[in-house]
Amino acid sequence: MSEQIKRISEINTPRTQSAVERTGAHYTAKQLATEFGTSSSNLRTRWFKWVSKVAPEPLLKTEAGYTELARTLLGEFRSINTHEREIWVTDAKSRYSHEWETAGVIEGELMPDEVGGVLATLSNQNSSAEIALQQDLADLDEFMDSLKQAESNFSEAEVARFRLNGAQRGAARFKIEAQAEVEVYNRFQQKRLES
Repeated sequence: MSEQIKRISEINTPRTQSAVERTGAHYTAKQLATEFGTSSSNLRTRWFKWVSKVAPEPLLKTEAGYTELARTLLGEFRSINTHEREIWVTDAKSRYSHEWETAGVIEGELMPDEVGGVLATLSNQNSSAEIALQQDLADLDEFMDSLKQAESNFSEAEVARFRLNGAQRGAARFKIEAQAEVEVYNRFQQKRLES
């Protein structure tokens, strides 16, 4: 079995799997079935059952389809003999678990699948949020560049007035946000003291 696993050409190595969140790759069962030479129903009902023993299901399949990690594992699974599947699951877990180890291991002990799956999903969502933030920052940079261009179309007095209006709106927004934050914090602080 170990010799066979060494000969499997991986679609993606475990080290590059973190790129899955960045690329947002998603595949349909039909696409993967065509690629791996099986039926989509076989892939969904039989193969995926085995692959989901290796990694938490939220890392393998989302509403958008199957992830790159699922594609990699399914690609490996297609060449595993029926009697070697349990061994493959153990081996694949050891090779790929570092992809979600921070989401599923505490003090060297594996958490139950449900807890690890939820934490893996949260970790995945955090990665998605970081990607969205990077995109927002890039968009903001473009916006700042376009502002420089727009400023050249207005007189200095108009630009100064626009900046003053923006500063006033910013100050008002900050006051509203700070006031709401203090109110909520104080309400919870009061509840804590009362109990």
